[in-house]
This record gives sequence, structure tokens and C-alpha cells, in this order.
Amino acid sequence: MTTVIINRSRAAGGAAARPWAALAAVLLATFMGVLDAGIVTVAVPSVQRDLHASFGAVQFVAAGYALAYAVGLVTGGRLGDRYGRRRMFLTGVVLFVLASLACAAAPTAPALIAARVLQGLAAAVMLPQVLSIIQHAFTGQARATALACYGAAVGLASIAGQLAGGALLAWDALGLGWRAVFLVNVPIGAVALVAAGLTVRESRGAQARPDLAGAGLLALALTALLLPPVLERGLPVVAAGTGAGLALFAAFALVERRQADPLVPMRLLAQRRIVRGLLTVLAFYAGNAGFFLLLAYHLQAGLGLDPLGSGLVFAPLGAGFAVASLAGRRHGGPARGTVLMAIGLAGVLLVVLSAPAGDQIGRLLPLLTLCGVGQGLVAAPLIGTVLAGVDPADAGAAGGVLLTATQVANAAGVALIGALFARVLGSAPGSPGVPFTGYTHATAVTTVAVLVLAAVTGLCAGRR
Repeated sequence: MTTVIINRSRAAGGAAARPWAALAAVLLATFMGVLDAGIVTVAVPSVQRDLHASFGAVQFVAAGYALAYAVGLVTGGRLGDRYGRRRMFLTGVVLFVLASLACAAAPTAPALIAARVLQGLAAAVMLPQVLSIIQHAFTGQARATALACYGAAVGLASIAGQLAGGALLAWDALGLGWRAVFLVNVPIGAVALVAAGLTVRESRGAQARPDLAGAGLLALALTALLLPPVLERGLPVVAAGTGAGLALFAAFALVERRQADPLVPMRLLAQRRIVRGLLTVLAFYAGNAGFFLLLAYHLQAGLGLDPLGSGLVFAPLGAGFAVASLAGRRHGGPARGTVLMAIGLAGVLLVVLSAPAGDQIGRLLPLLTLCGVGQGLVAAPLIGTVLAGVDPADAGAAGGVLLTATQVANAAGVALIGALFARVLGSAPGSPGVPFTGYTHATAVTTVAVLVLAAVTGLCAGRR
């Protein structure tokens, strides 16, 4: 009898632990996919030299991944609803690892661009399933904790790209150079694949037929909206792309309203909570992406740090983000988070304007930690706000919409803040002959723009 009781206890404990083991597996893949969106930026100069590529070609190395990833997210989420989230997640991991190997082995710039597009499409299949798996596996407070862990993973991966890329290039293991930033995905992906295969349970949503018309229009709309920003062709081109993208989005909405099985159920966008959450996502992630960009410019082009040194300055921001994401439910929320973000950004502005170059790093570190804490307090409940009340049948579509909004915000933040930085600077960042005072002025102006976005985040998140 004792043996039976013990065995039942162990079985119950294993069943209780299984969702958390599954969470660890899918978050490992999440970290890998989000990290890869930024880690390549540090390696671009090395890629350009080694493959004798033009500047336009190496821009497509980053742009190809971002564009394919964003365009495929909603469709990837719907595929999980129809064919099984576990199945599509595992398929996405395998494809991502294979595409990473193709990137590492690419002999020419066109081959690398093609592999990066495939890698982005694989991420679009893999990553929307994560939020659906969490929605299916957890309820109540456990779901809130799981979403906080997800927010921490995404935030850390977003910030860690520069540090990881700089470290891998500095290490130059086996003389691999830039190829190591892709090969690092192979062991991470293998562990995630095995762990998820053992722990993640299958789930499905609405058995809808593929919405080819909707998928095509959405792909065109997102391409028009995101391609000009990621290629950094200037504000007029970005404005033209934005206009075309909005017109295509309107056509997409009209088509979706008439579809029996739409790619994006319009009932999702009829919910005030989801719309408010998506507006908050757009303001929050656009501000974050813009801040990371202007800080990287200031640290590397202004203060003269190398990529590894710049990445190390980002580390406290990432640590603050991760800790606050996990503790956000107990110690605050978006309102307090935006206040901390604003205080940290105001402090950064004062340091940039008043401190000598040699003293800035030491003074910036605690302020960046405060910014990271504020960002983490916003990010953790924000995901839950967007997904709360979503029908499980629409979990894949909702997750795809959320991640797509994040990508749109990232691209817009980089494009607009980057363009403003270059305009105030008067030349391309990194150009010879630009004085330190020029970087000081450009960083100060763009930090004010990020402060405005933080205020918008607070207003959107605080509305009921």
C-alpha cells in the first residue's frame, strides 16, 4: 500500500512539474529565435569583408530575417491552431536549426540572404506556438507566472544580442568568425527540440481552411510597412511605405470580414482590451528598439567602445528587465514601470548632456538598470493583457497578432529613431570627423523622443 501511495505521489508530482518543464523547453527556443534577430547586427561588418558584399547586400542579411519573420507570424499561428501547436513548434525548431547551418555555411552573400529568409520563416512557424502552448498548459496565477517568464526571456534575448555577438566575434573559436553567431543555434535548438518533444502536449484550435487571400494581403501590407524601415532608406520612403501598408491593411480587413475562416478573426480586434494592449505594445516596443539603437550609437560611435564593450554596458539593463519581469506581479505593473522608465531615461539625458566622456559609463550603468526594471514591469503584464480572455481556439492567431505588432514596433522604432539620430547628427553615424559633441546632441534629442513614447505607453496601459 505504501508503495502504491508513493508511486501515485510521484506520478502526481511529475504531472504537476511537466508544464513547467515544457515551459523551459519552449522558452529556450524563444530565446534562440529572438536573439537571432539582433545578434547578426554586430557581425555585419565581418560578413561584408569576408563575403566581399555590398552594403546593400549586408542590409538584406538583417532585413531578410526580420521581414520573413514578421510576414509569416500570423499564418504560423494559424497553422498551429489547425495542425497542432506541438507539431508546428517542433517543425519550426528543426527548420530553424537547418537554416542556421545553411547560414553558417553560406559561401556568398546571396546564399546567406536566402538562408536568412528561410530562418525567418522558420521562426514564424516556431514562435507563435509558444504563446498558444502557454495559454493551453496554464491557468490562473500559473499562467501569469508563465507569461512573466516569457516576457523575461524575450527581453533578455532582445538585449543580449549585442553582448553575445560581440563575445563570439572576440572569441573567434576555431577561426569561424561571423559564422559562429549562426552555429550557436545548433546546440540550443537540439536541446529545445528534445526537451519539447518529451514535455509539450499537443493542442489544437479552430480547424479552419487556409485563408490564402488574407495571408497574401497581410504579407504585402507588412512588406510595404516594414521593408523601407529595415533598409533605412530615409523618411520619405518610410512614409510612402507606411501609406501603402495602411491601404493594404484596410483591404485585408475588408477581405477578412467576408471570410468564413479568416486568418485573423475580426472578433479579436473588436475587443477593447486587445486593441488597447496592442497600442501599448506598439508604443512600448518602438521606444525600446529606438533606445537600444541610440544607445549603441552613442556607446560605439560616440564613446568609442567596441561591440563587446558596448554589449557589456547593456548587461545591467538586461538583468533589471529579467528580474522585474518575474517580480512584476508582486511589485508593480505598467504604471509604476513607465514611471521608472521615465526617471531612468531622464537620468540618461542628464548624463549625456553634462558628464565628461570618461565619466559617462559609470554614471549610465545604474540608470540603465533602472530603465531595465521599468521595462520589465511593463512587459510582463502587457502580454497577459493582450491575451486575456482570448478563446483557446484563437490562441494561435492572437499570439501571431501580438508578435507581429511587436515586430512592426521594433522596425518603426529603429527606422524613426535612427533617422532622427542621423538627421540631428548631420551625417551617417560612424562617419569620420564627427565630433563627440555631435553625438551628445543627437543622443539627447533622440532620448527625448523615447521619453515621449514611454509617456504614451503609460497612457495606453493605464486606460481601463
